[in-house]
Amino acid sequence: MAGKSTYVYMSVYYSLVFMALGAFSNYIPIYYNDIQLDHFQIGLLSTAAAVTAMIAQPRWGLAADRAASKNHLLLIALLLTSILVWTLPAAGNRFWLLFACTVVLGAVQCVINPLGDTITLEISRKSGFNFSRIRTAGSVGYALMAIIAGWLLDRNLNYMFPLFSGLVFLAFVLAWGIPKVEGHQNKSKVELKQLFTSRKLVVIYLYTLLVNCTLGFFTTFQAVYSKEQGMSTALIGIGVSIGSISQFPFMLFFQPLYRRFGIFKILLCSGIILAVRWLLFSGALSPAVYLATWVLHGGTFMLFYLCLAEYVSTHVPKELKASGQMMNSLTMNAISRTLGSLLGGLYAGWFGIRSGFAVSSFICVAAVVLFWYYYKPNDKEQMEMEGSAH
Repeated sequence: MAGKSTYVYMSVYYSLVFMALGAFSNYIPIYYNDIQLDHFQIGLLSTAAAVTAMIAQPRWGLAADRAASKNHLLLIALLLTSILVWTLPAAGNRFWLLFACTVVLGAVQCVINPLGDTITLEISRKSGFNFSRIRTAGSVGYALMAIIAGWLLDRNLNYMFPLFSGLVFLAFVLAWGIPKVEGHQNKSKVELKQLFTSRKLVVIYLYTLLVNCTLGFFTTFQAVYSKEQGMSTALIGIGVSIGSISQFPFMLFFQPLYRRFGIFKILLCSGIILAVRWLLFSGALSPAVYLATWVLHGGTFMLFYLCLAEYVSTHVPKELKASGQMMNSLTMNAISRTLGSLLGGLYAGWFGIRSGFAVSSFICVAAVVLFWYYYKPNDKEQMEMEGSAH
C-alpha cells in the first residue's frame, strides 16, 4: 500500500477495534451488577482477565517476535475474541462458569491492542506517518460508540455482546489487508530478560504500575459507583465519550509535546492530573462533576500509553519490540488492573467505593513524589534530552 492509503486503512482498523471496546469495556461491570454479582465478585472477574493477561501476554509477545508474520497471530486473536465473547451471556449468573469463560476470553483478547500497536508502529516508521494520528482514529470510534452504546444499553444490556462480537469480526476481516510485519527473531533468539537491562525503562514501568493501579480500580467500579450515585447508563456513555474526545488534542500534538518536554515531565503531569481526578470522584458526585472528571481523562491514560509506546519503539532492540509493547500492556492494564480490581474490590467491600477514590488520589500523589525525587538528581536532564531527540 502507498503511505496515504495505508494510513487510512490502519485508521479504519483502529476505529473498529476501539468501537468494540467502547461498546463493551465500560459496561460489562454494569452487566455483572445487573445479574446480581456483588462488588467483590465483579472485582474478581476483572482480576481474572488481568491475571490471564499477565500470564498470556509475555508468551504472545515472544511468539510474535519469533513468528514469520506477526499479522497471523493478530488474525487468530481477533477471530477467537469475536467468538468467545458469546460464552459470557451463555454462562448466565453461574459465577465460576463465568469466571472460567472470562479467563479463556482474556487469554486471546489481551493480545489485540499491544500486537496491533507493534505492527502499526513498524508500518508507520516505514511509511512516514505518526502512530499517534492513527491512534486518534481509534479514540474517535471509541467516543462515537460510547454514546451509541450508552443509549442502546440503557434499553437492553445484552446488546453489548452482538455489538462487540460484530465489530471485532469486522476488524478481523479488515486485518487481512494490513501490510505484513515479520518477527525479528527468526534467525536469532533474544531472551525476554534483556528487556529489563534498561534501568530507566524499569523505573518508568514501576511508576506507571503504581499510578495505573488506581485506573484499574476506576475501570472496574466507576460505572457501578456512578449508577449508585444516580447517574443513568446514558450519562455514563456521554462521560466515556467526553473522556475519549478529551484525548484528541494530546494524540494529535503528541510528537511536538514529546520533543518539547520529554517523557519525564509528561508522565509527572499525568500523575498529578489523575490525583485531582480521583479527588473529585471521592466528593459529591453530581452529573456536572461526573462529566468534569471525564474532561481530565485526556491528560492521563493516553499520555502514558503514547509515551511508553514511543519509548519502547525507539529504545528497545527490534528483536524485542513486540515483547516490549506486550510489557507496556501488562504494566498499564494486566498487572495494574489485577491489583486495582482485587485489592480495590476488597476495599470497596469493607469501606465502600467512594473512599477508595480518596485512597487512589493519595497513591497517585505518593507515586508522583517518588518519581520526581528519584529522577531529579540524576536522570531528568538526560531523559528530556532523549525526548527532544525524537
